[in-house]
Amino acid sequence: MPIYEYKCRKCEETVERIQGLHDGPLKKCPSCGGKVERMMSPGAFQFKGSGFYATDYAKKGEQPASCPAASGGAPPAACGGCPKASAGE
Repeated sequence: MPIYEYKCRKCEETVERIQGLHDGPLKKCPSCGGKVERMMSPGAFQFKGSGFYATDYAKKGEQPASCPAASGGAPPAACGGCPKASAGE
């Protein structure tokens, strides 16, 4: 279940609540009874290390060595739709 964070407009206290997706939002501060608003919080997990981004989407400008357009040679007919092959012409 997600954890929602609320801040009271009156006493400025921050409250965290574990609520189901179908539960209504908190409306009153449990401390003073003032009106609360839901805060935007960062995600609970982070991607760290050399993950898929570094291996699958690294450096857009580089072409793999197996690409005929990378070596400067004439690309075969199979490369006709490749934007990298047309850039070398």
